[in-house]
Amino acid sequence: MSPDAKDLIPVTVLTGFLGSGKTTLLNRLVRQPAMKDALVVINEFGDIGLDHRLVAESDEHTVVEMSSGCLCCTIRGDFSRTVQKACEALERGGGEPFSRVIIETTGLADPAPILHTLMTDYWLADQLYLDGVICLVDAASGLSTLNAHRESQRQVAVADRLLITKTDLVDEVRLSRLASHLATINPAAEQLQVRHGELDAEHLTDGGLPMHGQRADRWLHAASYAQVSPAAGLAPSAPGSLVSMLAPASGPALTRHGEQIRSFCFTVEEPIVPEVLEEWLDLLMSLLGERILRVKAIVKIAGREQPLALHGVQHIFHPPEPLPVEACSDGVSRFVFITNGVAPEAVTRLFDYFQPAQAS
Repeated sequence: MSPDAKDLIPVTVLTGFLGSGKTTLLNRLVRQPAMKDALVVINEFGDIGLDHRLVAESDEHTVVEMSSGCLCCTIRGDFSRTVQKACEALERGGGEPFSRVIIETTGLADPAPILHTLMTDYWLADQLYLDGVICLVDAASGLSTLNAHRESQRQVAVADRLLITKTDLVDEVRLSRLASHLATINPAAEQLQVRHGELDAEHLTDGGLPMHGQRADRWLHAASYAQVSPAAGLAPSAPGSLVSMLAPASGPALTRHGEQIRSFCFTVEEPIVPEVLEEWLDLLMSLLGERILRVKAIVKIAGREQPLALHGVQHIFHPPEPLPVEACSDGVSRFVFITNGVAPEAVTRLFDYFQPAQAS
């Protein structure tokens, strides 16, 4: 069910490495009128409560802090209980429902676990939908951080929007190098420059699933990626021949920790039989799920007029969202992959393997 059919609450996940400016940004955002009904979930690391002291100074906004550890890494269940309790407290007090939820992750966090929770927790899925992942990157130290820390690479890779902070501290040449490197990791993510932590709240919205047809192209941004297609005319690969392609492939965004961030767009010209789509994705995720950081797709299904939007993080997929017909007017299915070392050939060959089922 889409947010248009039921009044689901949009969720923004705010991530970024240590020192990227998340606390400064949030502290200013929550004072804006557009944020007056927001629920802000703050996560501290260890015993440091600085985030709580700063954000809690806002007297018009609800701020929830969980002190038991990093939300994205260790306490996924606490997030669901926290939001439930906050909503129940509002109902008992006769207050207006939250207009949105913002989750700040710690700088050491991989955002994937909180995205998994949003997709798989029954209560959350009935109340909330992911509106986008926003990642802050320090303009001064961003390049060195990305090269030294796998967490920062993953934060950038899963983001829908990148906020480059502290741009007043670097020259244009350095800023351009950082922007180019970010585009190598995540070509489709919109990049915005932030000075002194100033940002309009509107830039936190409409980053996620395309619940309106006019946003579908912007959400997928398929043209930004290297294009690959099924190997037309080739014999389907036997399962054993696929094994050699499952080893991590070399790529330009290699860190000292062995991360090899690769991104590409896989296109299919003909409508896809539902069973083929399901079996292909099931096998793909079972074999490569931990290395597939994010998948976005607009899919034309055989026998169905409306295309579907798919969104996955590693081995977990959000329920498919029906889109207006015009979101896939040319009938071409497009799958955008951001991976850790998965070669495009592994994806296309796995799809080829199921082609006989589609042709029969």
